[in-house]
Amino acid sequence: METFEVGVESDHIERLAKAKPVNALSELIWNSYDADATTVRVDIEEGDVVQLGLIRISDNGNGIPRDQAQEYFESLGGSWKQKTRRTEQGRAIHGLKGQGRMKAFALGKSVVWYSDNNGQRFTISGSLSDIKTFQISDPVAAQSRGCVVEITEIEKDWEIRASHGFTAQIRDMFALQLYEDPNFSIIYDGEEIDAADAISAVTPVDIVTTTAEKVEYKAKLEIVEWRKSVDRKMMLCLPGRFSFFEMAPGIKARGFSFTAYLTSDYFQTLADENREGLIELDPIAQGLVSEAKDAMRVHFREREAHRSRAKIDEWQEAGVYPYRGTAEDPIERNERQVFDVVALNLADYSSEFENSPKKTQQLIFQLIKAAVETGPNTLPGLLAEVINLPPERQEEMAGLLQKTSLTGIIEAAKEVTNRLEFIKALQVLVFDPSSKRQLLERTQLHRIIAQETWVFGEEFNLVNDDEDLTSVLRSHLSVLGKDRSELAPDVDEKVLDADGKNAIVDLMLSQRVPTATDAKRKHLVIELKRPSQPINDDVINQTKKYARAVAADPRFKDTGTEWDFVAISNNITPDAEIESTQRDRPVGLVAEYDELKARVWVKTWGQVIQEAEGRLTFYRRKLGYQANEAQALEYLRTMNPDLLSDEVRRRVDELSTAESNKGSPER
Repeated sequence: METFEVGVESDHIERLAKAKPVNALSELIWNSYDADATTVRVDIEEGDVVQLGLIRISDNGNGIPRDQAQEYFESLGGSWKQKTRRTEQGRAIHGLKGQGRMKAFALGKSVVWYSDNNGQRFTISGSLSDIKTFQISDPVAAQSRGCVVEITEIEKDWEIRASHGFTAQIRDMFALQLYEDPNFSIIYDGEEIDAADAISAVTPVDIVTTTAEKVEYKAKLEIVEWRKSVDRKMMLCLPGRFSFFEMAPGIKARGFSFTAYLTSDYFQTLADENREGLIELDPIAQGLVSEAKDAMRVHFREREAHRSRAKIDEWQEAGVYPYRGTAEDPIERNERQVFDVVALNLADYSSEFENSPKKTQQLIFQLIKAAVETGPNTLPGLLAEVINLPPERQEEMAGLLQKTSLTGIIEAAKEVTNRLEFIKALQVLVFDPSSKRQLLERTQLHRIIAQETWVFGEEFNLVNDDEDLTSVLRSHLSVLGKDRSELAPDVDEKVLDADGKNAIVDLMLSQRVPTATDAKRKHLVIELKRPSQPINDDVINQTKKYARAVAADPRFKDTGTEWDFVAISNNITPDAEIESTQRDRPVGLVAEYDELKARVWVKTWGQVIQEAEGRLTFYRRKLGYQANEAQALEYLRTMNPDLLSDEVRRRVDELSTAESNKGSPER
């Protein structure tokens, strides 16, 4: 057994050991890829005390040579990978700094590498408690090849299981490698990552940006289009497509699911100079990003034109498209273009239209065509002929279409029915015994509510999602219309809670309160709890800490701003209910801080749902629509199926099958 120390300062290694789970796991998989592994497995086992007892990454690659093992670990930043850019099998090398292995300690306090190389098996082990010291065992004979990394003493239950939807994050990191290399596969938590079959197309585009000094910098953009719904993102990559930074793509591409990978030698230069963390401030990098966005816009405009033509051909073949032959003059060509835009938007945003009977589609298309060509004055005759409306309803419909568009009417009605379905679905999620038992707070309930913040009031807009109080401060100042030049010098100093800890708030919503000066603001900070976690004294105290942190920090103080902090769950414990029903206070108000105009509230999901239903009662009655469970759960699935628990997915499938057997439900 040999012992050696890594030749850098402990604080540098400790910073690496604070990587995000997705970055730590992807680094270890990249190491397997660089070792020419054809199969990488990530297995996760439950522990006796915590949900995560062991994380194991195993591969069939070349392993670590015993005579080079100490060098691999000892000279952090001096990886062997800097000596070559290709593996023995011709793969592009990743992670040239040799720091990836240390990120394993971000997942657990104890890490052991088992290496089989050249007929020898040995181990390398380290502990977060003595981060600079590693032990290498004596070698023994072995017949196999590869490397296994086992991570234990996991103190936090990271939501990294396949059931949490974490596989999608790993898929995004390695999509192009899996797509192009049939000899490489990743099996994550028992699921083989499906990239090759899930990708419909990969389009490469050469990117060039030129500085004011006429210096050119080049990059390669690869646009990956998926057959399934994914979170759109742009991944910035070092040569070899090693992703080190992700961002929103910043473009509109209606109806397309895609991931964009931008690779450049310049990004490697930034990494070599330890400046990759400043990518958003680097003018050359941002020039490449801007050119990439322009290229994506051009690409998807061309794809949209092709897809639109195919869709129109489909309607013509089905006999529902209202035009025949070719346009005879410029006016008719313009009318058809307007019609096509409206019809294609309707098809994209309404799955019900796509699934509706042929006669219904013909009716809607005739109405759109009439509105485009001659305005709504001719609609009464059309309505009487097609659906035989009573005269008074004909006049109402014609008058309505003079004030608004048919598309606007459809969208307004659809928005109301969507909200009614969401409220019904939310009741199932938080009240149904089997559903609420599986519902995860941060990766499911939180993500669902972040997309439907209207349940707390139409007047609010989402400004922070799962961020700390320092980000809340920046948003607060931004909402007040202050740029960074006006902010206090200490604006970037962390805002800590009453215990001096970094606090993460679930959601922050903000509204502009109508006043003569239009300067008053109101913020709503929401703390979500899973249904199985009742609101008790601990939850109330946690929420109070957030409010007290804001009340005590002079940077938050502004006479035109009000703050409400609200904790929400299914139930309230008796002690907490006593605190929330005090004399001379509204029900639910547990604390009030006059100087900041801040209040702390507790509410149940039953109260939130009842208030949201009340705001929609008038529209529900006028539409004559009552959402059922099948429609409600199907709406949830259209939002993002990865946000649903196994039980809810099973219920959706059962209800969908039942509805299919008896025909589409009447609305």
